[in-house]
Amino acid sequence: MGVTIALTGDLMLNRPVTGEAAPGSRDVWRLFVDADLAFANLECPLTDRQAPADKVVTFRSDPALAGELRAIGIDVVTVANNHMADQSLEGMFDTLDALRRAGVAAVGGGRTLAEALAPAVLAAGGLRVAFLGLATTLPVGSGAAPDRPGIAPIRVTTSYVADAAGLDETPGIAPFVETRAWPEDVEAAAVAVASARREADLCVVGIHWGVPNGWVAQFQDALATYQRPLARALVAAGADVVVGHHPHVLHGIEVIDGRPVFYSLGNFLFHTLRVGAQPVLRRPDPAYSWRSLRSPLNLDSAVALVRAEAGRVTGVELVPVLLNGVGDPALAAGDDAARILGALAAQSAPLGVQLTVEDGRGLILL
Repeated sequence: MGVTIALTGDLMLNRPVTGEAAPGSRDVWRLFVDADLAFANLECPLTDRQAPADKVVTFRSDPALAGELRAIGIDVVTVANNHMADQSLEGMFDTLDALRRAGVAAVGGGRTLAEALAPAVLAAGGLRVAFLGLATTLPVGSGAAPDRPGIAPIRVTTSYVADAAGLDETPGIAPFVETRAWPEDVEAAAVAVASARREADLCVVGIHWGVPNGWVAQFQDALATYQRPLARALVAAGADVVVGHHPHVLHGIEVIDGRPVFYSLGNFLFHTLRVGAQPVLRRPDPAYSWRSLRSPLNLDSAVALVRAEAGRVTGVELVPVLLNGVGDPALAAGDDAARILGALAAQSAPLGVQLTVEDGRGLILL
């Protein structure tokens, strides 16, 4: 008995991707069909409701597109991210309804904290696999509580360390940023993970976390300081796989006690990155630069194929993917594949992981 699970990064769709709509993506969809299960982060609410939140960028897509997710082989999505309440929490419930009608399981959101933390347990390959969704990216009012709807939260405290000597020598220098996940939220997530693991042979946790490309001072690591401790807490609670998203670029991979942690698989399908598109900024002050979110790095991605048997992960394969000019994914080849796998290898090495390349795909020994 064994199972192969396909994992992706951020998925934001606003038009069909099946049939002739995205012919270059057919080989990518085949990865999902060939896998036993496919898990993605749905980065946009599927709703007809127009109630934009007071934030910089808000998304909204046609609820009928839920059927496209099922058609390309997506089995389960997490809705725990910073855009799911873009059209109010009722827009999130519209999304959950659309996914349910399309036959796509959803995790990470609900009418109470217990619902938001509840797993989806799917059977495949003779195993039961539990999926959960969490988010540290929490616009005001979006986090679920025992008496409030929302997404499954892990709140984070941020501190800015000002170096007086550095500021005297270089006025305007960026502060060092330290972050810490709230212990109470980590404990609630750990309890949910442990409970899900008892119900299943394998537990996969999707988490929206980290900092987008270009928004971290160059003298700091790409990973926020709360991420690695949080990953260890989730693994200790029973997570067999942790897959992250939100930075919109590839980040490194860590293996903790034989369990892979994908800190970010980048953008997987992102229609707002199409050539010529420019999201409407609803809050133009302060005037942040968005160039780093629309760079060539934002087009590099990967699908992780995780193989497991007898309740343990036995192998990881990374398939390099490149977004095209309209934001659809295609299998990367040649220099593009080498660049993507090289970036993953370079960022994973400091985390103690050696990624080898065979036939244009990355392999990790656990």
